[in-house]
Parts: sequence; C-alpha cells; structure tokens
Amino acid sequence: MDADLRSGLVESAPAELHRLSDAERERFLVHGTRLIRRARWEGARDVEVTDEMVFTVAAHAALLAAGFDEKTEPFLNVRSIVLHGRTIITREVRPGPASGVYTSNPQYLAGQSGHGRGPVLLDWQTVQRNVADPDLGVNVVYHEVAHKLDQLDGAADGMPPLPDRAARNAWAQTLGTNYRRLRRRGSDGLVRAYGATNPAEYFAVTSELFFTRPVDLHDRLPRVYERLAEFYRQDPARRR
Repeated sequence: MDADLRSGLVESAPAELHRLSDAERERFLVHGTRLIRRARWEGARDVEVTDEMVFTVAAHAALLAAGFDEKTEPFLNVRSIVLHGRTIITREVRPGPASGVYTSNPQYLAGQSGHGRGPVLLDWQTVQRNVADPDLGVNVVYHEVAHKLDQLDGAADGMPPLPDRAARNAWAQTLGTNYRRLRRRGSDGLVRAYGATNPAEYFAVTSELFFTRPVDLHDRLPRVYERLAEFYRQDPARRR
C-alpha cells in the first residue's frame, strides 16, 4: 500500500521533485504518505474526490515539508481537506472596510484554511490551473498549507514556529519590514498585492513564490528568501 501511495505522489509531484536530494525526496514521500493516510478527504456538494485530486494536493503539500525531519508533524493541523468543484463562496462575518464595522457579504475564494485543526478548502479548478502554470508564482495548495504551518504554534500571525528568539527577531525585522513596504506601495513587482492584507497573508504569498519562482524571489528580496529558506530548510533557488 505504501508503495502505491509513494508512486502516486511521485507521478503527481511538481517538477521540483526531480531537483531534490535523496534525503529531501525521502522526507517528501514520508510526509506526503502520512498526509494522505491521516487527513479526511471530502468533496463539497456534488464533487467526487478522485485519486488524481488526492495525490496532486498531497504531493504539492509535501514539497513544503521536504526539509522537515521525518519524526516531526508539519501537517498536524491538517485533519480534513475539502475539494470544491468551483469558486468557494462564504458568508462568514468578518471585519469590514472601516474600523469597528463587520460584514457578511459573499466572499469568493480559491481556498481557505480553517483555524487550528479546521478544514482546508480548495477549489479544484484553481488547483489545476496553478499546477499547469507554476511560473505565474501562484499556488493555492502552497498558500493554504503555509497557513497551516503558520498555525503550528497558535494563531496564523505570519510567524511560523522558529527555534529561538534570535530567529524570531530576524523574521520580524525582515518580513515585517517588507510587509509594511508592500502595504505602502501596493505592489513590488513580484509579491502580489494580496500579500499586503496582513502578515499571515504575506508569509503565505511569499511561500508560494519561494516554491514556484525561487530565483526571482532570491534576486529581488534576498533577505525574505533567506528567512524562508531557514524555516523550510530548503534552498530551491540553488537547486535550479
């Protein structure tokens, strides 16, 4: 059974898999297999979840974990993955455009990560588009999984679990400064404007770039790249 899961992960993996070291590839397979086994895979409304869906999502999620020790649990909070057939529409109450104002107007999403161990929602059509054209620098699976990694130490605040105070200070200085700069400018030519929503979204958006356009991120925002490389324990720009 594990052999079948590993084979499915390899067949559905992004091209980056072929650039991994032997050790990274093994960690990719361990974490990907564990995710397939432990998560509850569901289809929303009339969606029938297929092997292609499961392997594609798990393989892209597992790439983010290829640097993490096999004994760790990077997907601890990923208990349920719900595949939608089209854009996800939510009406949850959330802060509105002005301070103290809340709204429940429809919100149209390609994906969403529930708080804590809440479900990961993914629009399968968006997943397919992102996988087909990675050079766009957008990948909803990477984005939502990054949120789940962020939440391993509590709230999604844009700072995932880091080893010590020095690492946290360096992270706050680097990503905090670049996040605030993006808010002022609205765009920096690489990180899309959605990253300016809040620090958690900045981390998720730059994580997408780290795995889809690592050379560009390394060249344009080298310190952001360095912090992400330290956290993910990977150097995809060098691999290319």
